[in-house]
Amino acid sequence: MLDSFLGLMARGGPVMWIIFVTAWIAFIMLAERAVQIHLWVKQALHDQRGLENNPSYQPQIPRGRSNSPVAILLYRLNWKEIHSRSDLAKQLNIQLTELMPKLEGTLPTIAIIGSLLPMLGLLGTVIGMIDVFEVIARHGTGDPMQMAHGISQALLTTASGLICAIPVIFIHHLLVRRLGFLMAVTEQSMLMLYNRHG
Repeated sequence: MLDSFLGLMARGGPVMWIIFVTAWIAFIMLAERAVQIHLWVKQALHDQRGLENNPSYQPQIPRGRSNSPVAILLYRLNWKEIHSRSDLAKQLNIQLTELMPKLEGTLPTIAIIGSLLPMLGLLGTVIGMIDVFEVIARHGTGDPMQMAHGISQALLTTASGLICAIPVIFIHHLLVRRLGFLMAVTEQSMLMLYNRHG
């Protein structure tokens, strides 16, 4: 198994290793974001149910990484400056804007990596075709083995870049949608708190 993997990587050239390492970084980032967003959604739904069913419910003070955005927002509010509902709305908007990059985390980076992977495959294609043309320049078309090696490298890196990019882009899209759901739950909970205040 390891021998066949190393043979495949050797056939693709150095670009294959770049694609492989870049894809693994993206998958690790995706796994971390998936777990974190799942924990946030679970806690946000718990807080939303608590706010709906109990008028005196207060989300727990944030501890650790599994807190809902609702609890984080309430903890960050500067209650000394809140004297009316408009003050509360202003504070909530400010805190929500500041919280959004934290919730996104590495998702923008993952999107960039997802778009880079096919380009890395294309780079491998160009390098492979350069090798083919160098063989043709040196030996003419009389050395099919050398030409085949360059063409194989070109096609292999293209396929690898696309094979890695497709799941990265797809899972990233699912996580962005899940994050949108989390933000919708958070905004509904904030609206309940807003209506409760004053």
